[in-house]
Amino acid sequence: MEIKGTAALITGAASGIGRATAIALASRGANVAVADLDESGGAETVRMVQQTGAKAVFIRCDTTRTVDLEAAIAAAVSQFGRLDIVYNNAGVGGEDLFADEAGPWKRMVDINLTAVIEGTRLAVRQMRKQNSGGVIINTASMGGLLPMPGSPVYAATKAGVVNFSRSLAYLALDSRIRVNAICPSYVDTPLVRRGGEERMNEVAATVGGILQPEDIAAGVVELIEDDSRAGAIMRVTVRGGRDFARDIRA
Repeated sequence: MEIKGTAALITGAASGIGRATAIALASRGANVAVADLDESGGAETVRMVQQTGAKAVFIRCDTTRTVDLEAAIAAAVSQFGRLDIVYNNAGVGGEDLFADEAGPWKRMVDINLTAVIEGTRLAVRQMRKQNSGGVIINTASMGGLLPMPGSPVYAATKAGVVNFSRSLAYLALDSRIRVNAICPSYVDTPLVRRGGEERMNEVAATVGGILQPEDIAAGVVELIEDDSRAGAIMRVTVRGGRDFARDIRA
């Protein structure tokens, strides 16, 4: 897909990977709907997108609420007249699986997996209505491809995103809608920085460095522009750069 002239909706776009991707798409001529709960961060992303000459709008969105996702898609279509790209990027980390309260890990499932499924479903519905095809990208993680003893529920949600996205490859033929997932290693985002500088240094030493949000945005751009990719799972690591996980068949 040529990005110039398209309309994109990005969740979790008030900072980090979402913001970097919004700017990357805008710099290539896309108009961007910035969806997030963080109004001040979202407004800053809108300002940065507008500096590229593209149009942008902020939409306050709790991705765990179907009504919010529906409203975000409707607002993007109202603003730009169409919707060509949806990037389901919003996510959370951290958990204590064995705490007395189940709330933290259930919220992670709601945001990291359920909201991605619902966001994809609603995006497909809109793109089918337009009958013009489109591209949907879902943020997974290297934790969706490898065990994470320290965060098993996070790993489970991201593994779910991987197989969900892979399983929708048929939409490319069915509706000219390509669904792909991107699996970053550790990225320098507010989410990762919550662990503190010492934790960042430990992670960098373990995996060979920390990625920047722009590294992931470049991968998203590649997945959008490469019309041969449907159900593709892109890995992004410091040591390996960008490559693709091979499908596993019984």
